[in-house]
Amino acid sequence: MNDFIEVSYEVYSTPWFIRQKLAQLEEHIMLSFDTETRSVYSKEERKEAKLLLKNPKISLKNKKLSLQVVNSSGLSFPSLVTVTHFIFGISDCESVVLIAENMAVEMIIWNWLAKYEGLIIVHNSLFDLKLMYHRVKKFPKNYEDTQLLAKTFVNHVDIWKAKVGLKELVGDHYLPAWSLFDTYEPKNLRDPKFLMYAATDGCATILLYEQLEEHINKNERNSRGY
Repeated sequence: MNDFIEVSYEVYSTPWFIRQKLAQLEEHIMLSFDTETRSVYSKEERKEAKLLLKNPKISLKNKKLSLQVVNSSGLSFPSLVTVTHFIFGISDCESVVLIAENMAVEMIIWNWLAKYEGLIIVHNSLFDLKLMYHRVKKFPKNYEDTQLLAKTFVNHVDIWKAKVGLKELVGDHYLPAWSLFDTYEPKNLRDPKFLMYAATDGCATILLYEQLEEHINKNERNSRGY
């Protein structure tokens, strides 16, 4: 029987409370970091653009714009994405979720992250830190990417045997609902199920980092004959 890790989290959404929490997070020497994103275009706008594409008389300019709108998602280029949630993992069972309801709040958090003195652990920096650089032209002062680190240990000619997603690597430690969650763009940014999903990402990144560190340290001890 698997003993699942139970995740708890705090959530903040107003600029004042977010600033207060960020000040407290500065005391931690290490945090995991993750974002949840969605397209700058609403679902309604994407549906409208899809209908426009069916018009045989649509101009080339409008066709290009409509295609951009229809194909946009939370994984698009940073200028086409808005960050809805910033997640900071404190341990393998505790996270802080900050809700960004506008760009002003986004920038408060990005600028804080650029000044944070501790170690930032991120899974897939190629996405999250690309967003950061696009926003503030900076990266965290000190960071590690658990996805890239895991890739150095997990290697196989069959791609499906070399997956390094969080759920593939540490999903068996958390409640199954985390791996089964499929609502990527919730209408309600405070949806408890989505918040738990996001918070678990933060905790899972911490757990993975600790496991990778343990593996690295064990290899070093073995190589030295300890």
